[in-house]
Amino acid sequence: MYTYIVIDDESLIRKGTIKKLQPMEEQITCIGEADNGKAGIELIQEVHPDIVILDMQMPIMGGKELLPYLAESYPDMPLIVISGYRDFDYVKQAISAAAIDYILKPFSKEAIQDCISRAIERLEDSQTLSRVTDSDEEKEAAYYDYDIQHLTNLILGYHVGEGSISSKRLNFINDTHQLVLLTLYFESPSQIQEVNIQHWLEDGGFGDLALYLPNTASNQMGFLILFMPNTEVIHSRRLVDQISSALTDYVRHLQNSLIIGISQPHSDLSKLHDAFEETSAALNRQKLNGDSENIFYYKEAAEPRSFIWEQEEEFLFRVEAGMAAEVQDLTEQLFDLMARTSDFSLADAKYYCYYLSGQCRNILNYYLKQETPKSSNSIQNVVNYIFSLEELKDYYYQFFMNITELLKAESIYSGDDVVEKIQTYMQHNYQKNLTQDFIASLFYLNRSYLSTLFKQKTGMKFVDYLNEVRIEKSKELLKDSNRKMYQISKAVGYDNPKYFFRIFKKKTGMTPEQYREML
Repeated sequence: MYTYIVIDDESLIRKGTIKKLQPMEEQITCIGEADNGKAGIELIQEVHPDIVILDMQMPIMGGKELLPYLAESYPDMPLIVISGYRDFDYVKQAISAAAIDYILKPFSKEAIQDCISRAIERLEDSQTLSRVTDSDEEKEAAYYDYDIQHLTNLILGYHVGEGSISSKRLNFINDTHQLVLLTLYFESPSQIQEVNIQHWLEDGGFGDLALYLPNTASNQMGFLILFMPNTEVIHSRRLVDQISSALTDYVRHLQNSLIIGISQPHSDLSKLHDAFEETSAALNRQKLNGDSENIFYYKEAAEPRSFIWEQEEEFLFRVEAGMAAEVQDLTEQLFDLMARTSDFSLADAKYYCYYLSGQCRNILNYYLKQETPKSSNSIQNVVNYIFSLEELKDYYYQFFMNITELLKAESIYSGDDVVEKIQTYMQHNYQKNLTQDFIASLFYLNRSYLSTLFKQKTGMKFVDYLNEVRIEKSKELLKDSNRKMYQISKAVGYDNPKYFFRIFKKKTGMTPEQYREML
């Protein structure tokens, strides 16, 4: 039985991590929690865990300070680093401290369980690099493992610089004149072992030209580096086509399928991360509807396609109102629409979802009165390496539901008076194109009934109340900003500045300019 502790300043993350590891309770058990690095050190000294799971961003002492201490004081103790933000410095720190894994929040139970399994394997492995004897065979095995990890880190951007190849088995790489990276994305979690693909390469005569690298962070992704001798570009392209097609057939024979993103040729190992970014862009080009292509070469990224979702405003309202069932249903409808949209690429879907997530974050920040400057970057870094619409849907579904649950706790529309709820909505969304038909649909009312009920409750017509809200907001902008009149008109929901002027004068007896001069 192995033991572990969790060091994270968020209690919910600690409890959630422990719960996700309960199915492994016969192999491992939690023996403590700490909410910062300093408390974590004290806990380690007290209970002596086999494995430590830690967050990077914590008060008092964060992961950047804690990791070097643990690496020096407990060099053989596996570390699993979790974070909500893929920061290069954090990743580099985790790699240098020999952490088993670096995973991003929110993570699944399968992801953390895989990390723990690898940590246990490391604990059980008596052939680690630190115990290598003088045996040439053992040294070669250690050098090979190091080179494989080094190349993977270069691809993912965790290391910079070229470095050198130490193992004899991979010495052919030092004679390479150019390289091409293929990122392989399996349709279903791959059961294909690294050794199988490498044997396939060697059996096909590609053993001295190609190297397969698994991606330990994702069992749906792997990398194939083609190391080209000095040859013509046309010949290189032909070779890439040959290997890609043959590999696709091989994987299909193993009851799986894959798509392949292919980089441009590069001159040395230091360009591997650039090559990976190119393969990612290539994979993002896949069409969501009617595209049977599965091999994509890198091209300059096109401008995202314009996408209009007629239910966007309803979706944002359901999120704001904390209506989880409706948000779930609308998310399904959104991804179904994108899948059916002609000539719509994965990149287009990512672009719209990123925009929509920004709208949701704005709503959340409005009510919780907090800024989350890093969250959008965190989302972008995770989504960059998702290459299927289904996985993208799963990620954003969880994101939208998380925000919906947070806003549900705010009870924004929890009252019984439907007119008061409508007024609240109008006060928060006055800048949008609000119509009685749309408002009625949000609150499941008949338009005529809404009009009558609103007048009875407020003494005002719907449109008069909306104009009143907008004019009050425009007064604030006239007072507190130097915006031009057409900008203020647009900001409060009037596309036509002349109409804005007319309503403003009707409500105040003066023009917007006269009102500003009076202040």
